[in-house]
Amino acid sequence: MPELPEVETVRRSLLGLIQNKTIKDIHVYYAKIIVGDPEVFVTALQERKLLTIDRRGKYLLFRFDHDLTMISHLRMEGKYFVRQSTEPENKHVHVVFEFTDGSVLQYQDVRKFGRMQLVQTGTEAQVSGIKALGPEPFSRDFKVDSFYTALRRHHKAIKQVLLDQHVVTGLGNIYVDEVL
Repeated sequence: MPELPEVETVRRSLLGLIQNKTIKDIHVYYAKIIVGDPEVFVTALQERKLLTIDRRGKYLLFRFDHDLTMISHLRMEGKYFVRQSTEPENKHVHVVFEFTDGSVLQYQDVRKFGRMQLVQTGTEAQVSGIKALGPEPFSRDFKVDSFYTALRRHHKAIKQVLLDQHVVTGLGNIYVDEVL
């Protein structure tokens, strides 16, 4: 599963490749990736310009004009690829965003666990999953004293506490095992 550093790397990489591009069309091949009605998702994002990409924990926040934000969680194996529209898609590509310049953003997920959800910008903190996240480990909101208090408050193994996204967001097995 991609953890905070990997998701941040994806964010930065995609930003350099697709920022300020306008969506021409979207093809959804596996509807369960989309939270809500896929047709509404597609219609709302057509002709929208991608302004920036943010991150909250392991979630990517694609910010579009007209105050729309697409929340994407890669889960276990989700990946994004930027390609030319002439390149073939493989069987694990489940959502394709076509841009007006001829390039495409493909979402590939072998296990089909990833999710995308469209919300009004500014309401992300109300979305299930995001609203329960603890502080970002590298943000100004992260306070060592508060973290220490949270560690002492839990009466379970340190690994379980560090994996708890309410305590600190973005950590997973790879980095917690490495730290311990």
